[in-house]
Amino acid sequence: MINSIKYRLLWSVIATVLLALVINSVLSHYIARHEVNEVFDAELLTIARIIKGVIDQPDIQNYAKNIGKALDETISINEPMPTTLQVYEKKILLQVWNHDGSELTFRSASSPEFALAPLEKGFYYQTKNHQDWVVYVDKLPRSNSWLLVAEIPVARAELSDSLFNMFIFSGLLALILCSFIANTVINYGLAKLDELNWMIRGRTMNNLQPIHFDPMPNELKPVVEEMNLLFNRLHNGIDKERRFVADAAHELRTPLAVMKLRTQSLQKTADSSMQDELSKLSDSVTRSHRVVEQLLLLARLDDDAPNHIGEACDVNELCRRLLADSWGMAEEAGAELVLECSAPDQPLLLNINPTLFNIALRNLVDNAIRYGDKDNIITLSVTADIEQIMIKVEDRGRGVSDADLNRLSERFYRAHGQDKPGAGLGLSIVQRIVETLHGEVKYEHRPGGGLSVTLTLSGMPQ
Repeated sequence: MINSIKYRLLWSVIATVLLALVINSVLSHYIARHEVNEVFDAELLTIARIIKGVIDQPDIQNYAKNIGKALDETISINEPMPTTLQVYEKKILLQVWNHDGSELTFRSASSPEFALAPLEKGFYYQTKNHQDWVVYVDKLPRSNSWLLVAEIPVARAELSDSLFNMFIFSGLLALILCSFIANTVINYGLAKLDELNWMIRGRTMNNLQPIHFDPMPNELKPVVEEMNLLFNRLHNGIDKERRFVADAAHELRTPLAVMKLRTQSLQKTADSSMQDELSKLSDSVTRSHRVVEQLLLLARLDDDAPNHIGEACDVNELCRRLLADSWGMAEEAGAELVLECSAPDQPLLLNINPTLFNIALRNLVDNAIRYGDKDNIITLSVTADIEQIMIKVEDRGRGVSDADLNRLSERFYRAHGQDKPGAGLGLSIVQRIVETLHGEVKYEHRPGGGLSVTLTLSGMPQ
């Protein structure tokens, strides 16, 4: 997940949106708080002007008394008020001081006896005895006094907190929505990468066609162009290699056949002292001829893999014929051949190419005979289920090491410790044929010693 472009983009977008929302919420909170204070200050100023117009009379005590009584009722808990409005109810206090501040001419019942603010015109934000006030001070010219109108800023704090909570809640909703939209958009934007992934997965040694997009994203264009150039170079290189192998095998085929005939002819006329050397030479020519034939077979498999047409074949019958053909070789090597079929009396039909199947199976049986010890028992077992057929060839020879087991299908690779002649192409041919038949090859150690090779061919047995 850490190395995923998709998740990196998604988390980057989410982090950016979250940071933007946090900054926006903080700024909005301070701006809203400032605006709330200005609105409440304006209302407090309006209230102060109304009170000033009413009580600025020579007989200020009587007017102030009536106003103070009304203001006290606004903070009284005895007056019922709707629950939703209680937090926004204003708590107003009133004080009237003489011109030099030496005497408190009037105060409302809830107002303290000390001056709420300095006796100078303007707004003041005061805190005393753990109590906050917002005070507006104004001059009463007719009565030569100072008017102090104060508000306990509970409603301001409640409104600011409500707005801040609303910003947080709306920000979280916006973050969730943006994350969903970002994930959808990123998936849509990276869909071409998934498409490219599937196109590349579909490429094989026999399918190196250029990749085409319609339309081609600008970001992928250089990548796709370079990949197409790589595919073209691979295609040309593989073609040259196949032509070289085929041409070389064809060129060597005739001289080797002539050498074999000449050797056989010399064996008939040579004296006994030369027979041993001529026999070794004949064996070497035979091995070389076999290598050439295997190279030609591999070249044909690589060239014509998609063109091998299958037909309905009885796998049990093909295995019987193969063992019958290999019986002489096994008897000469002192080995025993055993056929085990899960349904020997019933035809096990599968749509395969019989020639290729016979070549692959013959290579496995020949290897088991050639590299096994005397008294070797080679078992060819055939089992089937609903979707596939398994053909297993087991021998009781020396087997191979773990390191060799994983490299048996490599071309020209021979397991360590083999003293029998060979070119290391037999199992490579088996691997290539099984791939052509859309199957799998599995190499395992046989319990008790030896090698076990399983061919799994997909397809509905008939």
